[in-house]
Amino acid sequence: MMKMNIILVLFCIIVPLAFGELKVGFYDSSCPKAESIVKKVVQNRFNRDNTITAALLRLHFHDCAVRGCDASILINSTTSNTAEKEAGANVDVRGFDLIDEVKENLESACPSTVSCADIITLATRTAVSLSGGPKYQVPTGRRDGLVSNINDVKIPGPSSPVSIISQFFNKNLGLTTQEMVTLFGAHTVGVASCGFFADRLSGPDPTMDPALKAKLVKLCSARDRDPSTPLDQNTSLVVDNEFYHQILANKGVLQIDQQLALDKSTKGFVADLASDEAKFQKSFANAMVKMGSVDVLVGTRTLTTTNTKMKYLITIVMLFVFPFAFGDLRVGFYGSSCPKAEENVRQIVQRRFNRDRSITAALLRMHFHDCFVRGCDASILIDSTKGNQSEKASGANGTVRGFELIDEIKKELETTCPSTVSCADIITLATRDSVAMAGGPRYDVATGRRDGLVSRASDVALPGPGSTVAGAQRAFAANGLSLDEMVTLLGAHTIGVAHCSFFRNRLNDPNMEAGLRAKLGRVCRPNGDPTAFLDQNTSMVFDNEFYNQIILKKGLLFIDQQLALDPLSSKLVSDFAGNSAAFARSFVNAIVKMGNIKVLVGTDGEIRKNCRVFNK
Repeated sequence: MMKMNIILVLFCIIVPLAFGELKVGFYDSSCPKAESIVKKVVQNRFNRDNTITAALLRLHFHDCAVRGCDASILINSTTSNTAEKEAGANVDVRGFDLIDEVKENLESACPSTVSCADIITLATRTAVSLSGGPKYQVPTGRRDGLVSNINDVKIPGPSSPVSIISQFFNKNLGLTTQEMVTLFGAHTVGVASCGFFADRLSGPDPTMDPALKAKLVKLCSARDRDPSTPLDQNTSLVVDNEFYHQILANKGVLQIDQQLALDKSTKGFVADLASDEAKFQKSFANAMVKMGSVDVLVGTRTLTTTNTKMKYLITIVMLFVFPFAFGDLRVGFYGSSCPKAEENVRQIVQRRFNRDRSITAALLRMHFHDCFVRGCDASILIDSTKGNQSEKASGANGTVRGFELIDEIKKELETTCPSTVSCADIITLATRDSVAMAGGPRYDVATGRRDGLVSRASDVALPGPGSTVAGAQRAFAANGLSLDEMVTLLGAHTIGVAHCSFFRNRLNDPNMEAGLRAKLGRVCRPNGDPTAFLDQNTSMVFDNEFYNQIILKKGLLFIDQQLALDPLSSKLVSDFAGNSAAFARSFVNAIVKMGNIKVLVGTDGEIRKNCRVFNK
């Protein structure tokens, strides 16, 4: 009872300082540079990727359309909850890494002050103006939601009739049909992959311009990928009213876009916005501000809605006030329990690296193969038994190596700090250290992971070297990683090797540079299965050269080469090829995020004494 009273007192002290109302300039006193920090980070991203505007508009809408504008779309899934990110409607949503970057900058300037919900709103507003759209003010003061569940995502699809879409906007979002048509104008900077409109190409469709249809049929004929096309075929990177002209000319790519110009309830609004650019700009700004206010959490609202929310808030406050009482993931987790843990890991990895520099690639692959199956829980280290075929026995893991290095580290740590440091943390730390030794970025990783209690070969379903970009993207999205993060993480192939069996079928592929084809033809004799470097230039250095190689069509694996060819990923490949610092920064963010996939903390799982077997 006394503890609960303390918690309630803390609520009385902490909460009034943290809560406020929605208004323009909400952070003027608490974080005066908040909006300029957001603008600077978004500007930097826009300078190298002007498609970010479409990404942020979609992220903002998909957040507000589910439980209101509360940043619930940003939450990662856990072992006990599948978050909104995992919903099919959100698989292609991107821009999460940009929000993370903005948040990191704001936390440095004004810790625990600016909400993620406000960051989404401000970042979207900035991106819209950078793309030629209206400049407008948005009120801030939103607070972040406490629930993110995949079952709450019920956003109508691109083939839904106008009546269903209108009903969703009217009843769920409180927006008029005119505002709905205005917000669809955001498609002027959007793109859609073939999978979203393929049904319009398979048969007669008198509502699509014949020339556009022929163009899209040709684009979507490739069987090995799922390319995308602009929704506005004219000014595809500018926020203007051209989208409405396009759909009036039967050049709507998505079924719902074209129907806006044909349905009697919406075609008048389409014609009106098409005829007056200034009116569209003003209407779009007003509709964006209104959408950004859908079911926002402000003031003390989250304290008074339901008992369930109160329980969540108590948990959050306890985590901030009593951080050492919980077994959570944090940098320096072993500072007291095993002070030399990270130093011991680094020393052993350094010794191995000195005689075998290929260990970096081995550890990166092990880390990835572990985290993508049941999360980062060291389940890949478990040996098979008579009663169970473990993950190691899976074909996808047949060439994974480095297990003996993990054993060596574990043996040392069990001597100095018995039953303290998890095998999952050892993999993460060893990978981090080996990347730095190979010339890659140095970075901190949070520790406190615990080891899993299950390892089954049947659970291993990893994207293979012959995957398309779209196929690989789905696998990464299922683990909470964006397309940008996927392209970044595949940059680890700058120090990897591949057996001939993984790329032999490409030795007659015109998408492989002729000189490389001839070289690999000599390496990959009929007998045996030798290896070749994935980066033909700086094959033992962790750098951005991999991207330059695939731009030159020197990618060995099909998926690697497709990164440079597919419109979904080619822009980022080009950016990383020309900016090693940007790649290094992005890699740190992505590898840290990957290392947090479905981790076990607190009292979940166990701390294995031997990484190869479960404790008895």
